[in-house]
Amino acid sequence: MRHDEHIREQARLARQLGAERSNLFEQVPFARELERGAPGLERIARPVVAVAGTASVGKSTLLRALGTDVPWKWLEVESGGSGEGGLSVGELAEHCLLVLAAGEALSREVLAWLQQLAEEFPEGSLQIVLTRCDALPEGTSPDGVREQLEQVLREVVPHRTLPVFTVSGSVGEGVESLRAALAEKLAWRQRVLLEEALKDWSNLLADVHALLEMRDLAKLQPETLERLRLCLDELLREESQRLEEELPRLAEDSVRELESQLPKTQRALTQAFREKLSARVEPRSRALRQRLDAVLARELARDVEGKASLVLADRFGRLVEPRSLFFDWGFARTGGLAGVGAAMLMGVARKHGGWAVMGAALLGGVLAGLLGKGTRVNTTEELKRVVAAPLLEDSLKRLKQATETSHADVDRLCGLLRKVAEIFSPARAQTHDPERLGQAVTQAESRREQLGRELTELQWKDART
Repeated sequence: MRHDEHIREQARLARQLGAERSNLFEQVPFARELERGAPGLERIARPVVAVAGTASVGKSTLLRALGTDVPWKWLEVESGGSGEGGLSVGELAEHCLLVLAAGEALSREVLAWLQQLAEEFPEGSLQIVLTRCDALPEGTSPDGVREQLEQVLREVVPHRTLPVFTVSGSVGEGVESLRAALAEKLAWRQRVLLEEALKDWSNLLADVHALLEMRDLAKLQPETLERLRLCLDELLREESQRLEEELPRLAEDSVRELESQLPKTQRALTQAFREKLSARVEPRSRALRQRLDAVLARELARDVEGKASLVLADRFGRLVEPRSLFFDWGFARTGGLAGVGAAMLMGVARKHGGWAVMGAALLGGVLAGLLGKGTRVNTTEELKRVVAAPLLEDSLKRLKQATETSHADVDRLCGLLRKVAEIFSPARAQTHDPERLGQAVTQAESRREQLGRELTELQWKDART
């Protein structure tokens, strides 16, 4: 599939998603209240390509050569930093072509702007175009000029790989190659944005579904919700701090158990160390889950009586979708979690979110550099240095990330409960038909799955091509 066609097909899916949003908001008006920001589907349907450069660098000539019959929107931007309305180029466009004149030295201002653009646009979404290559002095080749610029780029933006294209807008040389490369990268960027929009839509539908399921929780008082949030946050803080303090000792215990196996390959020791450390962390994850459940049931019981509180607590716990941060199932399938209850943890991850399985964050991730090519570890000191220390550092980093996301999950869940109390308050509850609302959400979820399948099919077509 040509990349232009791919962009048009993905634009069609973005427009369909926009229609689905409008349809749901018409049937379930309060769903709009749960959105965490507009998805920008209009921009995804027709992404913007900025053509940036100084006033006399040849942007207009290049634009005429590239043509107007394209499934994206051109935006010409003068060198200087900001565009329309004071917005940065990165806010105005999904892709950027920075146009430079071949053979001309880069000014300090252009170099500063280049660094700014490299920060604003993700990898693959910023390309450098050298124009007027047909006007170079005799004896100077476009390839030589490009190599000189690439050396400058490595020094100015060493953290980025920026492709450089040489063109002559007046005679059309190099234009087709540039256009093809632009379309390929823009299709990729558009797909990433569309996937994010579909994920956000899925999260919104899950939130609406959760509100309908938990409408009986409208009885919860504001002070109960605030106390619940504080209790869960404090529990997470205590457990993460305790685990952070215990991890070095758990790592030392794992090292002692492996000393008798020396010498052994680094690959085997890395696997064994991970399994032993995971086996020590997993019970703490299970204990944390139980404590969170106990706090939740206790606080809900203040305002919701009888068996309903247990049912509602379970619904509450099912709200947060699993994230790869907390559990790397792909790694588990390769045997990385042998003996530590991978299947059980996966079941928990499907049912509960990061705040409920924080300890499982330490079970995922693969440090490829440690899974060496048969390098042997001979001494205890080597075992600590090449295996235990990097894995401990990785685990501590994951613990910090999991804790931060866990607190965010608690805020999200408590925010949903506040919405339940507001939307299904006695004053508003009579205006809603839960059965009709549930049907609308179920239909929206079905259509969202269809959009996801169509996007996947496009990706397969592109891969085959």
